[in-house]
Amino acid sequence: MFKNKQDAKPKEITYERVKGYYLWLIGKYGDYPAKTLMQKANTLFKEDSSFNQEALTYLIEQGIVDDLRYAQRLTQNYSEKNIGPNKIKQKLYTKGFTSQIINECVGSLDNTEDDYLDKALAIKVKKFGEAPIVDEKLKQKALRHLIGQGFSYSIANKAISCASNEDL
Repeated sequence: MFKNKQDAKPKEITYERVKGYYLWLIGKYGDYPAKTLMQKANTLFKEDSSFNQEALTYLIEQGIVDDLRYAQRLTQNYSEKNIGPNKIKQKLYTKGFTSQIINECVGSLDNTEDDYLDKALAIKVKKFGEAPIVDEKLKQKALRHLIGQGFSYSIANKAISCASNEDL
């Protein structure tokens, strides 16, 4: 009555099947870095991975998979969420981008030190209030929090030591 999955013949692994899998992933879940797509295909088609690189190269040549474009979009999104440059680099690295692409994307942000100070100050005000922090333990906690959000020590220290209504 019902067909068992064991009765089904395994499908032959072809170039078109691998390319279709890549396109299905991108269509269903959005952009992926090339490294992640390759890992997923190597996992699924582990019996014969000879077509994986060829299909991925085709998609890169056609402009369907573009690591730089995807990394720039992620960098812009992270920047709008008040995340510091170090945390942006960390997030892009965990996504599988090369250091060259990461440095190019973070370098292309048109944020100055004052912009990062404003972002750090906004996070400080949201979590610790508007007044400058004088308690040593609370100061260390705020520093750890801001550095964990990707800001440099100097910017985090400036944000902690000034009030939100002061001129920066």
